[in-house]
Amino acid sequence: MSSNDSNSPLAGLKVLVTRPQLQAQGLLEQLRQAGAEPILLPTIKIVPPPDSGPITEAIKNINTYQWLILTSSNGVNCFFDYLKEKELGPADLNHLKTICVGPKTALAAKEWGLKGGLVAKEYAAEGIIELFSSTDINEQKILIPRALIARETLPENLREKGAAVDVVPVYETIFPPESTPELEELLKNKKIDIITITSASTATNLVKHCPRQHLAILKTIPTACIGPISAKAAVKAGLNVKSIAEEYTSEGLINTLTAYLSEKV
Repeated sequence: MSSNDSNSPLAGLKVLVTRPQLQAQGLLEQLRQAGAEPILLPTIKIVPPPDSGPITEAIKNINTYQWLILTSSNGVNCFFDYLKEKELGPADLNHLKTICVGPKTALAAKEWGLKGGLVAKEYAAEGIIELFSSTDINEQKILIPRALIARETLPENLREKGAAVDVVPVYETIFPPESTPELEELLKNKKIDIITITSASTATNLVKHCPRQHLAILKTIPTACIGPISAKAAVKAGLNVKSIAEEYTSEGLINTLTAYLSEKV
């Protein structure tokens, strides 16, 4: 699409983006390219975990692991920040077999200097489980640095295969309190045409922290989700999910949103 495409189904629509500001730039720009008017309202904020003991211990014993699984760009950045604090870097991970969930996570790891590794085709736990389907990991140690709260599907599956899995929080997500009055203003003045959801926590926090008097309006707004996991959380939270991306990326989200709006016309 050309910049500010007036022929796009998204042209002129006000689209809510719920990602943290630093992660949202790509999606914001793509929405502008499609002629939409993106509105940034972060519903999650990345902060250190309440206890840094587990990651400190894991880094201390990094040579005892055989595998490193990175499940998000946030996890990558926070993990390498901890390594840097301990005056360690990618060279200290050379003995590890590395797996990344999707190209964005792999790119974040590459930017930190981590070379090679596998990239799961499906951008979720199921993609990593598939990679291990024909690999013997019995009695091997696996490190998963990730969010404080996340799905347990992956570690549970790997433990069933006999692996010793350490799930180590390197960050947690909280709701930015300044987003509540902004959301109230947007809903009060009916300034949102479409909601985009890029993770389960963005959906949950959006509904949880919406002013009660405007919650009914929020739940009527058409919502597009970046994949089935975020869609499941959005539906559970009561959002009006209309489209789910088949490719779990910003590009996939734009494509599914465009297809949905085209069918409406």
